[in-house]
Amino acid sequence: MAKKIHKVIERKLGKERAYGLAWVDQNTLEIDSRLTGYRRLLYLLHEHFHLKHPEWSETRVIKESSKTARFLWQMGYRVNQNTPPSKPGHSR
Repeated sequence: MAKKIHKVIERKLGKERAYGLAWVDQNTLEIDSRLTGYRRLLYLLHEHFHLKHPEWSETRVIKESSKTARFLWQMGYRVNQNTPPSKPGHSR
């Protein structure tokens, strides 16, 4: 059975000195709410890969998230922060 989509918590992560955090046991990622644009996409992917592939090294997570973020950005993908994400199976 496929794992559920991750829970995403947005908050300032200054005290943690991180742009994102991944909690594999809770299938949850936290992302710094101040991130925008490419950096937001990059860190969302970075934490996503930590959750999907907990066996990967940090080096591999960095490499794969960077490659994927660059590809999506070059293809014109942008995160619209003013529009809440739609639920799976629902169109906007």
